[in-house]
Amino acid sequence: MRRFQLEGASLDALKAQVLAEHGPRARIIAAEKVTVGGIGGFLSRQHYEVTVELPPSGRRRAPVEPDLPSRTDSGRAGISALLEEAERAESTLHPAAAIIPAVPVEPAPQPAPSVSTGSHAFAELMDTLAASTGTPAQSQAAAAFTPGLEAMQPPNAVNHVPLSQAGSGRINQGTEPVQRNAVPMAPAPLGGAGDLVMVVGLGDDALEVCRSMADFSGAGAAAVRVAGVLETDGVGRAADRRAVATARAAGVMAGHSIFLAYGLGRSGTEMARHSTLISALAADQVWVVVDAGRKPEDTAAWVGAVRSAAVVDAAAVEGIDTTGTPQSVNALGLPIGWLDGGPSPTPVL
Repeated sequence: MRRFQLEGASLDALKAQVLAEHGPRARIIAAEKVTVGGIGGFLSRQHYEVTVELPPSGRRRAPVEPDLPSRTDSGRAGISALLEEAERAESTLHPAAAIIPAVPVEPAPQPAPSVSTGSHAFAELMDTLAASTGTPAQSQAAAAFTPGLEAMQPPNAVNHVPLSQAGSGRINQGTEPVQRNAVPMAPAPLGGAGDLVMVVGLGDDALEVCRSMADFSGAGAAAVRVAGVLETDGVGRAADRRAVATARAAGVMAGHSIFLAYGLGRSGTEMARHSTLISALAADQVWVVVDAGRKPEDTAAWVGAVRSAAVVDAAAVEGIDTTGTPQSVNALGLPIGWLDGGPSPTPVL
């Protein structure tokens, strides 16, 4: 075992640093709150010192295992649970130096955790990340998406799918009412601070959908990252676990989710390699974007490979005006939540 010490302004910032630099197997085995200078507690400066223990290098995990916690039923991000655990740990500290039992760097996800943006610990983390990344922190988290088209619609926003299109032939009105009602509504894209929404698709389809989701959420281009074979100027990559953790931290600081566009290339080859990476990145929500004009058999093949690697929550459909049979995407068995750049009014076409 190798041990060393770090110091910083807050426990949550130190935990995030240890997680990002040394992975989830590093452990904080002791911590002290140190007061320097001052008279009777006035005009003093405080910081924290932690002792970190690293496992033997010969026992490192295989590179395909995710650094980030797996998805839970609540669908929340590990970053939120980490911040909440840090706040509880800091609240137990006293002005005198205290020894804290071993604390895992990556705590087990708690049911429905949330980010407490009004706490002192959260403010310290925002200041620390702002200083290290140069990104201005926002004083208030952005409003999260809520399920349902009407709940998602922001004030004064233009509806991307006008109701008049319902009779234009773009949506299959011939589907039996019982069949249409049996399909559940697709979830809205997650909007919590630090949530990771992954959109997987061929070509540039995933990037276009992520941009439209980010714009609709109000976060804009700052919330978009790329992975897989996608590369484009002005958009950061988050193609491994450490880059994803950094992107999540930036999302927590700015108060918005992260939209990760994962490109499979033009033909969707090498799906075994892509499936391993998709699983390792451990997104909180996974979408597939399909082109209604492509052959249904080809689309079903790569979508099936993605579904074998991760739970796919919904589908985004593009190009329904380029084909006379857009209803073929219904055969995928996924609710349609995004339609040609905006929320879909119906889960089936």
